[in-house]
Amino acid sequence: MFIIEKPYISEYLVDTIINHDWAVLDNETIEDSGIEEGAFNLWSAEEAVDYYQKQEFPLIYSNSENAISWVYENLPKSNLVSYIKFFKDKIGFREKLKDHYPNFKFQSIEYLDINYVNKEDFSYPLVIKPSVGFLGFGVHIIKSVEDWEQEVKNLHKEIATTKSLYSQNVVDSTNILIEDFVEGEHFSIDAYFDRNGTPVIMNIYKDLRADEKEVKGKLYCTSPSIMVQYMAKFTQLLRDISDISGVKNFPMQLEVKITPNGDIFPMEAKPLQFACWCSSDIAKFAWGFNIYEYFHSQIHPDWNEILSNATKDIYYYSILRVPDDFPKSTIRSFDYDEYLRNFPNVIELRRVNYQDNSVFGVVFGKAEDEKALHSILKTDIKKYIK
Repeated sequence: MFIIEKPYISEYLVDTIINHDWAVLDNETIEDSGIEEGAFNLWSAEEAVDYYQKQEFPLIYSNSENAISWVYENLPKSNLVSYIKFFKDKIGFREKLKDHYPNFKFQSIEYLDINYVNKEDFSYPLVIKPSVGFLGFGVHIIKSVEDWEQEVKNLHKEIATTKSLYSQNVVDSTNILIEDFVEGEHFSIDAYFDRNGTPVIMNIYKDLRADEKEVKGKLYCTSPSIMVQYMAKFTQLLRDISDISGVKNFPMQLEVKITPNGDIFPMEAKPLQFACWCSSDIAKFAWGFNIYEYFHSQIHPDWNEILSNATKDIYYYSILRVPDDFPKSTIRSFDYDEYLRNFPNVIELRRVNYQDNSVFGVVFGKAEDEKALHSILKTDIKKYIK
């Protein structure tokens, strides 16, 4: 069963669901989506709950973490809720994995207390973030004790903004996580755990950032060399997580960092979905398979065959974020055509209503090497906003 929620659903996902006549939860998002009436095989909430409770191996996928609220409300005692909470609560996630990372320091404080803690008690640099978060909202790196007050002010401002955009199940600032800042490269892993709890990797993305201290990624790439280099390491990490959590029949995206000496640190997870904004659709360009079909049918990609037939091209997607300090109410238009001139070999542009969301759109493309993508990171998107 699929739960379609805001902020964005791709035509590719819609077409896949319709072609297979898969069940979709009937909700307000479907009613407001503009999708042709009768196109989906809609299930009522009662039918969806009945499916989950009676099927031996029920499968639920969503394009957005906003679906978590429905799951919590309608399946409160289910394994699915326990799986979501395992991954979504960063503090709990750290607690359950701390034996694997004994040198990683973290602590939790109540949000209202953050103005009163002794900032001299911490080692810097460090990271502060809501215990439950999404898309890097509320994540702030504090480089030194002198930066503490300003970054806490930034945290308050950002949390005030997110409360109007996302439910408490998606972004919850009741508690704040304070943890070590981990130096290293960022990666994201699209994966699901099958009915036996075996992890199945669908894609691995390298998160390209102009500055190691950036907290919101905007450009991600995948390639045969990335898959070969990290497949075994990340599969073992996911096996460890499966052993600890007991998770089964569950899709997710896991974000990790790899330190210069090769240590892997899981940072956070997005439960119930792969890459956000349906950007995991990149698999159809890079690898030639449909991730939704593979998950729904519990197919394990044959990576030996896929990679042996793949070109050496790097495939990328870029999330065109509205700058945090740019009031959306002042935006008259965005020059997509001119901005895309900065991107090599654009395959597809998906425009998003930036007045109601935090992004202008998502771009898919390919490049010969990573160097061809670095100019994108240096481009000031503000120049293309009118």
